[in-house]
Amino acid sequence: MAPAMAVPDAPDSDSDYGYDFTPEEELELIQLASEAGAVLSRGPSAKETSVAAAVDSIPDQADDKPSNGIDRRVRHAFSPSLESPEATALVRQRDTAASGKTHRPSPSAVSACANIIYPDLSRALSELGRGPDDIPPDSNAGPETTDDRSPLQRFRSFPRKPLTVSDLTSGAWCELQYWYTLTRLPGGRRTRTKAMRGGSKVHQVLEDQVHTRVKIDVVTREDGFALKLWNLVQGLRTLRETGLTRELEVWGMVDGNLVNGIIDGVSHENPNPEFEKELSSQESDPGLKQSTLTDYFPPKKDTNGAASAPKVYLTDVKTRGSVAPVSKVLLRPAKIQLLLYHRFLADMASGRLDFFAMFRRYGLNPDSVLSDAFLAQIADVHEDEFYDAPSSPTKPDNDVDDESDHGSTASSWTGDALKYRTLRELLSLVLEEIKLAFPQGQDSLGHMLRVQYIHREDARELDVHDFPVSRQALDAYLGKYMSWWRGERKAKGVDIEEAFKCRSCEFANDCSWRQSMDEERVQRVQSRMQTLRRASGA
Repeated sequence: MAPAMAVPDAPDSDSDYGYDFTPEEELELIQLASEAGAVLSRGPSAKETSVAAAVDSIPDQADDKPSNGIDRRVRHAFSPSLESPEATALVRQRDTAASGKTHRPSPSAVSACANIIYPDLSRALSELGRGPDDIPPDSNAGPETTDDRSPLQRFRSFPRKPLTVSDLTSGAWCELQYWYTLTRLPGGRRTRTKAMRGGSKVHQVLEDQVHTRVKIDVVTREDGFALKLWNLVQGLRTLRETGLTRELEVWGMVDGNLVNGIIDGVSHENPNPEFEKELSSQESDPGLKQSTLTDYFPPKKDTNGAASAPKVYLTDVKTRGSVAPVSKVLLRPAKIQLLLYHRFLADMASGRLDFFAMFRRYGLNPDSVLSDAFLAQIADVHEDEFYDAPSSPTKPDNDVDDESDHGSTASSWTGDALKYRTLRELLSLVLEEIKLAFPQGQDSLGHMLRVQYIHREDARELDVHDFPVSRQALDAYLGKYMSWWRGERKAKGVDIEEAFKCRSCEFANDCSWRQSMDEERVQRVQSRMQTLRRASGA
């Protein structure tokens, strides 16, 4: 791991940039640039740069791809996106091949839609059917509001939803952009663009290769969360049976705050065993710091023969329209995202996640009986799980007709015959499935992560980056970013080296960060001119 190097602050003397304008000419240029909306910002401080450098310097390896996109092999991509988790149950996709063997289909190409153009009503439609829990109390207020509460208190405290992984990765792109999103946009949600909608289509195609979605009636909040747990159970079983699952929801804690997210792909296939072996072999190199190596690969433990169990690896898929190589700046949020997923899944696998604390954060009663409609429909999906034979009267075989065993079974069951009627009862099944999927606890997780970029039009692979888990890089990032969520400092814009991000930002025209940097630059030039005039007058 290369050492983190701090970038010095913006130079005091503009001669470092290699031009020889007079102060008057320079001021005129600055004013013209300000009117044109040029992006100017101060250089990053050493502390801020060290955090970005810690993430960027995680060793990664990218597959060599032809720049013209020809002869690209479409790899297996993981990227499900469940649009309505409260109303959809996941069922493993059955193999219809004549051989009856389970196989992993490669992602099919996503054809372009018909030449039909619809108006963008995403922002207006986002207002419909939204509950009070989803809308910040001051969603129409400007960012300069007098509300002195922290972002955590305003937007992610009960009864509003907890933090998400997206909340925590947005700072790796631009803190101020996300602050504007929370305070200026309806419901604190980003405006869906054409690119985002195109990516969702690709994600849906990939998800359908593994899961079949079944609609379930959700009556209560407990029903909705029980459905999440059932989907977790189904996802873990699919992982054990086929070596691959998608859209696996996980939860974890950051600074005592609950965070949830959905992992694109969880697999038993090591994304890059050669790269992992290369990094592991460096343990014998005396020139490398042992603390850095153990950050990537923790010391091996004696598993008493359990090492034969397959490791679990995480993958995140990003869709894009450009075939240009992915830079470290673009890769940074994806790295943080996967590092968070790995940490959360490791905590769940090791039993460190307190599910009852999670129930309390969501305002759920773990002993509330789930609705009859929900239980009946879930029982049809997971029929083998719901009938508790020992607790119900046994009938002679000749008294049971074939029709009673299918379809209408759930409606004929009595209350005592149904299992998992509450979140508390269902939790026992969830914990059992977690142990089966991760028999070695957190040691069942591999330490190689993959970010895969695919084209949003035809799903061909554009770029692949593999990198090891780094606790130090994640801790450094969270330590800095969570200070903003706690209200200990204001949100910051991007550094001048990353000003290209502003081109796609919907808040660029009235961004306070850009304006303040322009004003500061002009003031600095004016001060320099005054100093030169005084010196010449003397």
